[in-house]
Order: sequence, then structure tokens, then C-alpha cells
Amino acid sequence: MLITGRELLIESTFHALRAASMSIATVPISALAASPSAEAAAREWRGFLEFRPSQEAAKARPAHLLGEGGKPGWVYDLHWKKPRTTVDPIGCFLLRDIEVWRPGILVQDGQVVDDANLSTDVALSMARADAGFPSRFAERAQARRVDRPALIVAGPGHAIWGHWLVEFLPRVAIASRLLPPLREEWVIPLPHDTPVWVEDLLLAACNVRRDAILRYAPGQERLLFERAVIPTFCFSGEYTFHPYMREFYGSLAPASGAARRRLCLSRGGPALSANRPFAQRDFFEQEARRRGFEIIRPEELSLADQIVTLSQACALIGEYGSALHGSVFAGPGTVIGCIGHWNAIQMRLGEAFEQQGVYLTRGCLWPAAGRPMSIDASLEDIESFLDRVTSLLD
Repeated sequence: MLITGRELLIESTFHALRAASMSIATVPISALAASPSAEAAAREWRGFLEFRPSQEAAKARPAHLLGEGGKPGWVYDLHWKKPRTTVDPIGCFLLRDIEVWRPGILVQDGQVVDDANLSTDVALSMARADAGFPSRFAERAQARRVDRPALIVAGPGHAIWGHWLVEFLPRVAIASRLLPPLREEWVIPLPHDTPVWVEDLLLAACNVRRDAILRYAPGQERLLFERAVIPTFCFSGEYTFHPYMREFYGSLAPASGAARRRLCLSRGGPALSANRPFAQRDFFEQEARRRGFEIIRPEELSLADQIVTLSQACALIGEYGSALHGSVFAGPGTVIGCIGHWNAIQMRLGEAFEQQGVYLTRGCLWPAAGRPMSIDASLEDIESFLDRVTSLLD
């Protein structure tokens, strides 16, 4: 069975380091937000405010799979990772005296705040793997005090498009809808290396002004907030999405006519090609063109043009990676085709947004010592993949 890159990180790094002598004290976020009522939470700034209740999750949907479980041909089946039947409530935790150390590492009274989320697990594993972190954690250096309340949303992957779409941007939307009076007050702490396009995304999707972004240098400075808003993620477990996810992105997609465009998202630029070699990329894109697909490089489009373009897709295909998470802007029934490694996120998105999935994983290698993640699919499998996608459009 497939193991995702995130699972590899958690399993191989987090659990191994957990057994080591170096430890980091953690405290559950629920223990810090134990106010008995929403009124008390808002008054004391300590508790949980619910935005949407627990709801039934989207049901698992079969997908077209080639390469799963060693089966020789295409199967139309459910993936072995099933979504949860219900999702937890979503909302915001209000906490006091929170230090921001790095994305996903929040500290109160010398303990890391643990919200039992995958993103926090990854942040903790990265902290444990950082040889310098224990000394910085122990020395309790002076933190930079910030008077304005914080809206804390970013975690590991703060520089990656897909993480913003799937994890961080919906958190901003939850807080903005739940706590509108604070929109003019709060600041959003982001590492200094966060790309400028994140500011564009926050402005376009959630009307977050650029002067609300507070840049800091993780590992060199810590921020201390007397008041902090920490929204939940918009999913439970391993990416079983709350129905609000679809509602939010539906509000951003422009009204347009029938979705008829066949789009192939290319990773063909020099910088994008190096870290994930795909020996047959030219053949893949050539054959996609022959079947009526437009080759799109998302990074060459403005944010507004990306959203409009993706909303017009009847089919969206490409290599494994963040770009395919742009499917959140596409409508129900869109065929999403992924060649190469993938994880449960894309399939869970397909279920939440009622989209069809086609996945080719045969001939794809996970990274290993001295070897990057790569795709080396046969020409026959690539043609079969494209034929399977187009068959769903006829």
C-alpha cells in the first residue's frame, strides 16, 4: 500500500526522535481553552468558539487507479484510506500569552501547544530534528512582545501553494467569519521567507491587508502575544474535510458558463523540473495536447487568472504536487487526473467537491538516500492514463 510523503516524515522522523533522550514538553490546546461557555471564552479570552458544528463527512468515492496494490490493470475502487464518517466542529481557540517560535510551534509557559493535528505533528518532528532547537527552547531568550492580537494560521509548508489552499487559507476564512470585529486589529505572523504571492492570496481570498502581515525570523526571534486566535483546520484526521471547505471555495469561484476546458498543469519550468524528475514529461504533455488539453504553467498566471482558468475546467490533469490542489476552484464532476505520487489529500478533496479521480502511480519512485522523488512511467501507461481521463469526458 502507498505511504504518503507526509506519513514518511511523521513515521520515520517523528516516532524515531520521540524515542530519543531529547524531549519537548507539550500541552493539549483543549487544556488551555477550558472555559465553560462561549460567553466566558470571549470575555476571558480563553476558550473555544464554535463556527460550524460537527457534521457528516463526504462519503468515500471510488477512483480509477493504476498501480495500486500491485494490480496489473486499471481498477475502479476505494482507496485503502477511508475518510472519517463525521468531522469535528470548526472554530477558533482564544488563548493568552502565546509565543510563536516557528510555523506550527506555539509555546505557553515553556510547553508546546499541541492541537493533535497532522500539521502540528510535522512541526514537532521538525523541531526534534533541529539540533539547535533544544538549546533555544531551554534558554528562554527574551521574546519580542507584540501588542496587537495574533491570528495564527501558518504551519510547515508555509511557502507552498497547496498547503495554503488545503490547510492555512480556510483557517483565515473561519476566523474572519467568526470574529469580524477583530479583522482590523489582528496581525498574522509569517516567516520572513514566506513568498509574496501569499500576501496576494490573502488579500484576494480573505481581504487581508498587507500591513496585517507580521514577518519574523524563525530560529532567531520569538514573538509574544498577550492574545492569540488559533483557528482549527478545516479537516479532521487525515484530511477528511468539513463541508465548509467547499462552501468557502465556492464563494471564491467566479460565475461562468459551462466548464469545457481541458487543462494540463505543467511542472516543466527549470526550477520545478529539478526536484521531481519526470523522464517522460515531454511525451506526457505532447500526448495531452493531442487529446485537446491546454498546457498551463500556473506560476505564469496572476492569482485572479488562475482561479478563473481552473473554474472553467472539465478536466484537470498533471503531475503529483500542490498545483493539482487548485481543483478546489473547479466544479463538481470535474475529472482530476494525477500522474505520479499522490496522497490521500487529493482523493479527499475529490470527495468533498464531488470530482472524479484518475491516478497513475506505476513507475513512480519515492525519494531515498541520494535519490529524489521521480516519475518513470512507461509510455503505454501514460497513454492509458490519458485515455482513461478522456473516456470520462465523452
